[in-house]
Amino acid sequence: MPPRPGDIIELDVTSLAYGGQGVARLDEFVVFVRGGVPGDHVLARVTRRRPSHAEARALEILAPSPRRVPPRCLHSSECGGCEWQTLAYEAQLEFKQQQVVDSLQRIAHLTDYELEPIRGMDDPWRYRNKMEFSFGTDEGGRLVLGLHKRGSWREIVDVQDCMLASERMNRARLAVARACRDLGLPAYSREGDGGLLRHLVVREGRSSGDLLLNLFVAARFPQEADLAERVQADSGCTSFAVTVNESRADAALGDGPYVLVGPPSLRERVAGVDLQVPATAFLQTNSVMCEVLYAAALRLAAPEPGRPSVDLYCGIGSLSLPLAQRSREVHAVEIQQEAIDAARVNAELNGVANAAFYAGDVRPLLRFPPHPALDAARADDGDRPAVVVADPPRAGLARKALQRAAALGADRFVYVSCNPTTLAGNAAELADLGYRLAVVAPVDMFPHTHHIETVALFERS
Repeated sequence: MPPRPGDIIELDVTSLAYGGQGVARLDEFVVFVRGGVPGDHVLARVTRRRPSHAEARALEILAPSPRRVPPRCLHSSECGGCEWQTLAYEAQLEFKQQQVVDSLQRIAHLTDYELEPIRGMDDPWRYRNKMEFSFGTDEGGRLVLGLHKRGSWREIVDVQDCMLASERMNRARLAVARACRDLGLPAYSREGDGGLLRHLVVREGRSSGDLLLNLFVAARFPQEADLAERVQADSGCTSFAVTVNESRADAALGDGPYVLVGPPSLRERVAGVDLQVPATAFLQTNSVMCEVLYAAALRLAAPEPGRPSVDLYCGIGSLSLPLAQRSREVHAVEIQQEAIDAARVNAELNGVANAAFYAGDVRPLLRFPPHPALDAARADDGDRPAVVVADPPRAGLARKALQRAAALGADRFVYVSCNPTTLAGNAAELADLGYRLAVVAPVDMFPHTHHIETVALFERS
């Protein structure tokens, strides 16, 4: 009989599922085990049962896997961030690459392509250039600023040293917490009077040394200038801003940022171009591996100096600009106007005059091309894009957007994906649209987590 919630059972973990959980079987019935790594023999409590599988949490490691390693983080048993840090890094890379292969085979039925070895980090710690922390209170009512406890949106772990953030970013977080306590500023709560402090986003320009702090609050408050002065003196931040989130949503969003100290952006250099990164703009969170990711994307894109290229979901132009340096021209699309404004500033900063940026949703822009180079009806091969590059959100490209992108008739389609399951779904659709999957290049942007980035090259058949 399949196990029931509350049952305590012994299991052998044999593999990892996408999402980070171990996979075990009990008389051929699949059990996903949180806290187990492949090779572990565990005692686990069943937490949920579905018709096709059960979920369980490891209570005790009866016999550890030879690939299990001691966690480096002091908060690994509480924090929900680095769920794979108990698995040797070489094994992490192996399982991540296999998950990309499995997704492509299971969802898209694709196996005939070149698989490049996954690229990992020499030092897979302190790699993040952006961290989001949350405010809360401990059992004694003391203000804390840290990360959510695993499985909880209410409890906050008062992290002393996050091993994914630089020491400087950690010091800045502690400086903000101290200053807020000294000024008597309360944490936001959905109960009671609501409070004030919600989140802190810390961003670091690894090439420039810029440090931008964005404090998310429920409302503007009188102590803003005093707080900014204290934090800058303590942390050495180059910018300090506040953003107002009046909604009940537990997310770092809202009205702002209102900059109190320094410029409204930080400086970074990626793939040979200098970037001004606004406080709320997207940029890959691992600066070191972003170089590797973009190098793979540009190599597989193989832009041609005599033909245009297209960059979909271009953000602030971080990939559009090096693409433009290798193409006759680049036409780039992004839905956020702020990002497009920043992309134009970055183009001017780098002396790139052959990049055109369009603000809007990809699907309607491709239906009504804003420029002849995006018009698939043109017969002249010199105006047909040599390559389309797409770096979509985790949900991937909607079918209509993918159809219209394929209709541009580019020789190559380079897809940068942060989700192997949506990559596989879009790969199957691209096959139906006349694009063959040629090369898959996984890149580990997020060590010690289950996330994996992949660059895929599709060639028009």
